[in-house]
This record gives sequence, structure tokens and C-alpha cells, in this order.
Amino acid sequence: MIKINDVFFDEIINTRHWLHENPELSYEEYATTKFIREKIQGWNLELKPFSSLKTGGYVDVGTGEKPVLGFRADIDALPIIENAGHSIKSKNLGVMHACGHDFHATIGLGLAKYFAQHPDELNGKLRILFQPAEETYPDGASYIHKEPLFENMIGIFAVHVDLRFKTGGIAIKQGTACASSTLLKLKFIGPGGHTSRPHDTVDLIRVTSLYISQLNGYLKTIIDSRDDFTLVFGSIHGGQYHNIIPSEVSLIGTLRNFDNKVLKVLLEGIREFSLNFATLYKCQIEFDIPNSTPAIINDPKMYSALVQFSKENGYGARLVEMEKPSMGADDFAYYLKKVPGLYFQVGAEGSGSSHSSDFILTDDLIEPALDFIVNFVIFLINKSHHN
Repeated sequence: MIKINDVFFDEIINTRHWLHENPELSYEEYATTKFIREKIQGWNLELKPFSSLKTGGYVDVGTGEKPVLGFRADIDALPIIENAGHSIKSKNLGVMHACGHDFHATIGLGLAKYFAQHPDELNGKLRILFQPAEETYPDGASYIHKEPLFENMIGIFAVHVDLRFKTGGIAIKQGTACASSTLLKLKFIGPGGHTSRPHDTVDLIRVTSLYISQLNGYLKTIIDSRDDFTLVFGSIHGGQYHNIIPSEVSLIGTLRNFDNKVLKVLLEGIREFSLNFATLYKCQIEFDIPNSTPAIINDPKMYSALVQFSKENGYGARLVEMEKPSMGADDFAYYLKKVPGLYFQVGAEGSGSSHSSDFILTDDLIEPALDFIVNFVIFLINKSHHN
């Protein structure tokens, strides 16, 4: 097993501090991209741009042309004002790395640095994707996965830092790892009118509330009862005055589930329900799906490889095999349309909750995470030559 020296980690930890102090929103990661490019150039590597996006990029390390293994590191931050009491905090007011992407990018840079210094340890190539715009829609991966970057790629993996597990822990879920996330936008349209005469028009707010209360129940009748999903509406807007029935009500929500085939059934069910509902209540319903991120389904062979690697190389005690998937989503799922993939959590010490101003993690996770991931990369690439 490869052991990484402390001098190596000094630069990597400083890298993470800079990334945390200089967060940028989705599709605006210009300074972050410049920082990553300059770091990579300092290791005699080249950050190549994505053809479909203006930020982020990818770098190849290793000695051979194939096989190729991919690693995704997301780099964007969130529109959150960070807790001013944090010892390392954002200098960009109103923007914060509140989901750990500063650590993900740091791990990507750690991999680039290590294999730039030790290219002969890879009998193939590691392609590190520094991906923008994971936190928004349309997702960055929805563009990148269409680029010609996946030829000869045996697989791709990504990690996510997670407070639920001990520092250095590796938590993995067999099969479905993360839910799909589909953004739904609906607009209910009617003639409007006076609140004293709802019988002469369409009482659109009442009709919209009936739609919300009935839709979930209908969807449960069209799928197997063992298939889970959640449909929650987070925004409803309509009307301005107490005595005017509005002519428009807008509704925005999120549908999540664990099976991409069931997702298709659910979406078709929502369309059919909306059409029939509009006919019954004499209104129009405009239905839009601006973004639908698929569920992440871990490849069985890559999952087995991680478990085998962990148990055979002294990491067995750090391995946590999760019983249930996350209802959260990640656009890493798009890459799995191209190549087999693996998504797992890295345990982290810290406090607060993800996507909150109090979220903070310590640098202690970097060394055990990179120790595991560097050796796992070597195992995956070199193992492929023996299969």
C-alpha cells in the first residue's frame, strides 16, 4: 500500500482553505477554475476545458492511454451567508461552500498532484473532472456527459463528505445510492373573477389545493406499493387581494424516487392526472419539467471491487455498508448513462448541517480520504489489466 508523506498534505490542506475562502456560485466558478488550472500547471499537468461549459475542466494523469478511470469533483458553492464565527470562512459574502465541494475539489487536486509525482504507479490513465454547477439546474453533468470524454473509460466514481460517519470512514450503498430529483413547474389558468361569485368562474386557489391533496394518492395507485417516492411542493403563488379570484396560480415542487424506470411511470402519471384534472375542473394546467436528474445506481462490479479492496488492504474496519439510499440527488447520475459508476461517502468530523450557514468540516478528513482513494485508484486501474 502507498503511504503519502506529510509534506504532500501541507499544500493540499492550504488548497482546501483557499477554496473554502473563495466560493463561487454555479456557472460562475471562474476564479476557482483559474486556481485549479494554476495548481495543475505547477505539477506539469494541463487542465483542459469542457467544450460545453465556460468553467471547470479535466486533467489526465498516468502513463498509458487506456484503461481510463474517471473521478468527478464538483466545485460550485451555494447562495448562503456563512456563520461569521467560523475560523476559515468565505470572503465572498452571501456565497458559501456549505456542501463540502471545497473538499471534493481538494481531493481531486490531491489525486492530480500525487499521480503527477508518481505516474508509473498507474498502468493506465486517471481522468479527473472538475465539474461546475452541481447545485443548480440545468446540472453541469447534464452537459458534460454528452462530451467525448468517456471512450475507453472502465468506470467513474465520486465521493461526498458526510458528517454521519466517523472521520476516514467509507460508507457505500449497494445498488441505488441516491434518489432521482425532478423539478416540476405547473401553472393553473382560469378566467378569474369575484370572490362573491365563484360559481361563475373557476375558484383557482381551491382547485390548486385539491390538485395538491389528490395527486400523491393517485400516483400511489399506478406503481407497485413497494416503490418509494416523495412529491413535495415548495412554492405556491397566486392572487393578491381578498376579493379577487386569481386567473393564475403557479406551483413548483420536487419529485424524488429510487428507480429510473418507475420515474418514467410517475411522470407520465402526473401528465395524465393533470390533463384529466384540468378537464374536470374547467381550467388549464401548463406542465413543465425543467430538470430531471436520474437516480444514482452503483455498478455491481465497482461496488464489489471497493468492498474487496477495503477488506484485503486493511480498510475493512473503516467500511460502512449502508442499508438505505439517500433521498438526496446528485447530477453524478448523468455520467452513469455513459459508463459504470460508483458513489460513496467519506466520513467527516464537523458540525452544523449540509446547506446551512453553520456547516463546517475539519481538515482531518483529507489525509484518510486521499490515502484510501489513491490506493483504490491504483487497484481499479491495475486490476482491469488482469480481467
